[in-house]
Amino acid sequence: MKAFLFLTILLIFCSIRSSGQNSDIETLKKLNRDFLNCIVNRDTATLSKILAYDFLLINPGGMKRNKADNLSMVLASNQKMSVNIDSVEIRLLSGEVGLVTAWTNNKIEADNKETVFKICYQDVYMKRRNKWVAVAAHVSALSSN
Repeated sequence: MKAFLFLTILLIFCSIRSSGQNSDIETLKKLNRDFLNCIVNRDTATLSKILAYDFLLINPGGMKRNKADNLSMVLASNQKMSVNIDSVEIRLLSGEVGLVTAWTNNKIEADNKETVFKICYQDVYMKRRNKWVAVAAHVSALSSN
């Protein structure tokens, strides 16, 4: 009887934990989409809420960009941009740390020229004060092959 009770409690605990993980994964998927939409739509108010105060991005050229740099770049851009997510993978490294890895097709239109390119990026999110925020990102340009 004790073994049955123990197994029942264990199954309940695992299902509750799994439910929480699924909720966190869905939250991170939404934040990923919102992050990209903020860049496309130049929505720095929403992007500011997604990025942690100490956010750091490494761009494809290897340059470091902090939160203020990223918000300024979004505002300064006069290019029309579109982003399509090819695939995204979400991993919870703990209850407080999540990793988003995604591959996107991108198009920029500026000065009557269209540039199409692919990138892969990895964003690190942390749960701070019970809210997920992006703390780091690394972006890699992919060859067009």
